[in-house]
Amino acid sequence: MNRPISAAMIAAIIFAGAAHALPPTKSSAKPAVKAPGVLRDWTKVATDTPAGNVVLGNPRARVKVIEYLSFTCSHCAAFSVESGPVLKEQFIRSGSLSIEYRPIGRDFPDLGATILARCAGGLGFANAADEIFARQPEWLSLAMGFMERDAKRFVLDTPLGQIRAGAQANGLIDLMLARGLSRERIDACFANEKLLASILANGEAARKVIKGTPAIVINGTMVKEFTWAGVEPLLRAGGAR
Repeated sequence: MNRPISAAMIAAIIFAGAAHALPPTKSSAKPAVKAPGVLRDWTKVATDTPAGNVVLGNPRARVKVIEYLSFTCSHCAAFSVESGPVLKEQFIRSGSLSIEYRPIGRDFPDLGATILARCAGGLGFANAADEIFARQPEWLSLAMGFMERDAKRFVLDTPLGQIRAGAQANGLIDLMLARGLSRERIDACFANEKLLASILANGEAARKVIKGTPAIVINGTMVKEFTWAGVEPLLRAGGAR
């Protein structure tokens, strides 16, 4: 389980038809059978929390999950990749489970990824997060190289400028452009100090209640499990289907 860094540590980082039938006769007429209703796909429903985080799924789901995550956490990436086919495509789609994503922004590359995912908004966040995690080995290695070799060149930039420089260098901005996020929107997000402040505030709040990431809360109770193999039985026991 990856441990989040403190705010002080962050501040110290340089890289700041059915067929037709004949009409029935009176003797053969039977009560009409109603066609089954179309089930709602709850993976298409996302809501924002007052803190700016995203809840994916049925707001009235019997199982409510909170996931504290970091985009630079390898265990979080593994959880995302391994859980997807069941967590998202079954539990959330059916309406039996909802999940609130709470990214903590534990380091500068993580902050860049979080800003871009938040920039995608609502459903865009959930889908962007899936791809960022799936491609973590690619962009994270570039991010580490940037931190080691090039970050000092941006030390006089604003914090958002530094974070953007890293997100450009590690390929995450290009990834979001390829996903359809406009450059104008990306520019606006990397100029939004309130957005950065809310991410940092969420990280500070998270560090008061978690020991590392991913941290999973099920119906208000923090669980000790942080792998999909350990979490899935707990969700099924709670009623996720």
